[in-house]
Amino acid sequence: MKKGKKLFLVGIAVAVIAFIWGLERGTQLLLASHLELNTIEVRGFQRTDQQQIMEAASVPLKTPIFQLDLKEIAQRVEALPWVRSCEVRRVLPDKLSVRVIERQPVALIRMNMLYYVDEDGTPFKKIAPGEPLDYPILTGWEDQERKKGEWKELIGEALWFIREVQDQPHLSREGISEINCNAFGTMTIFTTKEGTMIHMSRGEVGLKVRRLEEVWERTAEKHLSMKYILYEAPDRIVVGLKERG
Repeated sequence: MKKGKKLFLVGIAVAVIAFIWGLERGTQLLLASHLELNTIEVRGFQRTDQQQIMEAASVPLKTPIFQLDLKEIAQRVEALPWVRSCEVRRVLPDKLSVRVIERQPVALIRMNMLYYVDEDGTPFKKIAPGEPLDYPILTGWEDQERKKGEWKELIGEALWFIREVQDQPHLSREGISEINCNAFGTMTIFTTKEGTMIHMSRGEVGLKVRRLEEVWERTAEKHLSMKYILYEAPDRIVVGLKERG
């Protein structure tokens, strides 16, 4: 095939592609000017009020649907305290779908006020009157200035302890009421059922919980109640018993 003919065919191909692209773009622009938002569907909410989500999204009906900034809408909804993440998408011809994933509180934390803490260790919402309080409480932050990285690590370790306890037969029945983290790198834990105080240093959470479970199992077999536990090392655990009454 001659060079000139090749160039001619290439030119035709380019022209066809440009025409198709222009046609598609023109169709999109035509649709964008005629398709308007008539319905907003919100899914995934339990603790957040649907009206709150609608107000945060701040999307007026009758807005041209292709003019909506989906990322910006999602960011506005994610600013709500209970919302962990938000996915927004268009459902042609006239619907906007808003799907939220909410945070799950696993503990409370006492700072300047009482807040919920999610599974990532983030204090995310000040607790309002009437909201549930049946979670372990983390204390020790009230009067101390801590760097964000430091308190994030401390909270993470406290939540790790709570998760490990839930997998142990005796400790899970005992429950955790409070974990106090002080500036010296130690934790003081109070159980829910018997009010036993556990004092230990940070680190090796999994090992410590397993050893504490062994202590609980042995005292339960002898029908003894513990007043306190001083965890000094895996092979050195001091137990103070309550007087029999």
